[in-house]
Amino acid sequence: MTIMGGNMSEDSKRYEEAKSFVSGLGAGREAFHSEVTEYCLRIGERSPEDFVRHFNSAHIMRALTSRPMERSRIISSATGVNEKVALKMSPEASGEALQIALEEKVTTPADVVKLFQPDDRQRYLDRKALWAFDVEGEPWKATSSNRPHFERAKAYVAYILERGLSNLLVSHAELASALTVEKLSALLPREELGAIIAASLRQADKFTEEHLFAAVPPRTLVDHLPLDYLWTRVVVPLIAERHDYVARPGSPMRSEQPVDEGSWSMAPAPAGSGLMEPSLLGGGDDIVTADDIIEEDVLTGLEETKSPSSRRDRKSARG
Repeated sequence: MTIMGGNMSEDSKRYEEAKSFVSGLGAGREAFHSEVTEYCLRIGERSPEDFVRHFNSAHIMRALTSRPMERSRIISSATGVNEKVALKMSPEASGEALQIALEEKVTTPADVVKLFQPDDRQRYLDRKALWAFDVEGEPWKATSSNRPHFERAKAYVAYILERGLSNLLVSHAELASALTVEKLSALLPREELGAIIAASLRQADKFTEEHLFAAVPPRTLVDHLPLDYLWTRVVVPLIAERHDYVARPGSPMRSEQPVDEGSWSMAPAPAGSGLMEPSLLGGGDDIVTADDIIEEDVLTGLEETKSPSSRRDRKSARG
């Protein structure tokens, strides 16, 4: 990608440096998504403030319910609470402490994002919610009238395509089929077409789609093909819909589907219906816990001890 002007050259360098993060989740859709989320934060496509707007303190701490050590590390670093004390705090108390720290400016959204490690975001946050955060800025709608925004959007879309190929979410053959040879030949400039021909002549074996996109990689495609075309032809159907980052057209809403743990990344399965936990939706008072059952049994036993007639009534009712 060629970017003119001093400031844009600095941005271009920053976009390249942002690629340094490589997920430890192994090749696949989880690693891809972890890398995309981290990249969009590093280049400024999304901000830490955007992140805590999508995933507030309570949400983050509840997502880490099964990871008390991770919660205590974040709380201790962000609020100054002793780590041993933080380890004893419930997810709810941890969320409250983190929210107070943000409100009192003891910590910042940038601190929270840095402490909540990239692969853990992917493991414990809902996949669809995380993708909604990633694409909230609608990079496919960027135009050259806002040059900095446009260059950042091009870098972002190119990165999504690059990591989609590297993580095997989409193949080079599928990419070529989606974009079509006709569209490529119509929109690529003469020098890029010449590079393709030269590459094919140098290839001793069969010239494949992989060779094609080695000659014109995603960072070149975004310079010459409309971003909305790349997005609607490749990113949405072959990456987002296929790999469950968004609902496919015609599929029922999440609340109408049975539990699908696959859409929850590696987080513990939500209790009950497969939706967000009732406590996150304001319905926690209706949950019956083991303690409630034990307490009810004890009260029933006491009632029977005090009231022999109640035992006779139940005995006669049983026949």
